[in-house]
Amino acid sequence: MTTLTPKMAGNGVTRLEEDRQFAKLPVSENKPYLQPKAEAAIKAPSVRTGVSKSGRTITINARQVVMSGLIIADEWLHEFLWYYKAEVCFDMPVNPKGVPKPFLSTTQGNDPNRRHSLTPFPKGMRKGWLRRPDLIIVKDKAVRWPGRATADHDGVAHGDNLHRVVEVKFPGDSLSDSQAKAYEKIAGGRDRFTLLHVIPPGEKQRQTQPVTKPTPVLVPRADGIPRGENRRVPVYGPQPLPDPAFYETWLDEAKQLVHSLAEDGKTLAKDLRQAVGQLSEKVQKELRQHAPWLFTAGHWLQDKASETWHFVNEQGQRIASWTNAQLRAAWAEIQRCTDLTLETLRQIDWTQVLLDIGKGLLALAAIVAGVVVVFILGGWLVAALAALVEMGRLPGQPLPRCWVAAHWLPPDSKME
Repeated sequence: MTTLTPKMAGNGVTRLEEDRQFAKLPVSENKPYLQPKAEAAIKAPSVRTGVSKSGRTITINARQVVMSGLIIADEWLHEFLWYYKAEVCFDMPVNPKGVPKPFLSTTQGNDPNRRHSLTPFPKGMRKGWLRRPDLIIVKDKAVRWPGRATADHDGVAHGDNLHRVVEVKFPGDSLSDSQAKAYEKIAGGRDRFTLLHVIPPGEKQRQTQPVTKPTPVLVPRADGIPRGENRRVPVYGPQPLPDPAFYETWLDEAKQLVHSLAEDGKTLAKDLRQAVGQLSEKVQKELRQHAPWLFTAGHWLQDKASETWHFVNEQGQRIASWTNAQLRAAWAEIQRCTDLTLETLRQIDWTQVLLDIGKGLLALAAIVAGVVVVFILGGWLVAALAALVEMGRLPGQPLPRCWVAAHWLPPDSKME
């Protein structure tokens, strides 16, 4: 494994403590890779709460979102030929002697070396039989398969490429017995499962009791950086990135992650448009280039004769246009990049730009049926996704009206 010597994020010293009940990290290079990501994640609020469109309260570990997002960004920059793989979904066997199978992407063809599925609801999953550990470390980064020796869901045999299953716990969180058993099963034994505790700067002992009642109240920033200023985070590409990567301030500033659709529509739209304005200047520039309608009031009009959608602002000016053919092509590419289906798309309660990783790529955090997922999309695909949901439909397929509120619908806009 190539040795990584990343620059520390922030001035504090965040420690990664291996739980002695389980195995240590396999090689010394792993801590230098994971530590600065934990350093960045620990500065995010511990939890956020909100209300889904069904009225259910959702609690999100914002620190875990940052940690996973940074690793997923590295995976993308290396085309998933990378030692570290975040949030891999495993199909747990009914037979006690069976080997858990990682779900592979169903949008990458039948290539045996295709990446793992990026959705927490992969095709063929069985309710109650899916597990998603925080991190898989593989033996050979040239092999995308993240599991032990077994056949995949298509019957293709794979060798053992799993080096270590790693679960990362931040203060106030603990490993349940069911998690421990499942992750040891995925790893193939306790000697290949590592439990890491993230210890904040200045804390001598880790917390042993979980937080029973998470609070959505804003917490002070631990690094002394004024609110509204973005924080550099470690993202590693095959070549040095031309610009530093930053994660967006919504993790510090948002009063709640999920917005109830029972709220007044105009008020909600106004709040969400303000959220767009709070993104970093770099991300706003990217969005203005590809999705200028997010920054102005107006509405979409469909020209049925030419099968084209136009966004017209309040002054009657045409800001952007998408043909049905362009939208279908964009949706196909979004599916390839995210493994989303229309069924899972309809279950998304909320989404927000999380991270600009350079090269025109943005990391998005989304809540799908109560589960936080991180996706990587190019700016034009983010624009296409926003256009689709604001139009309220995919050409040839209806999209739910509830999605419009989750994507900065301009005040007083109308569906045509």
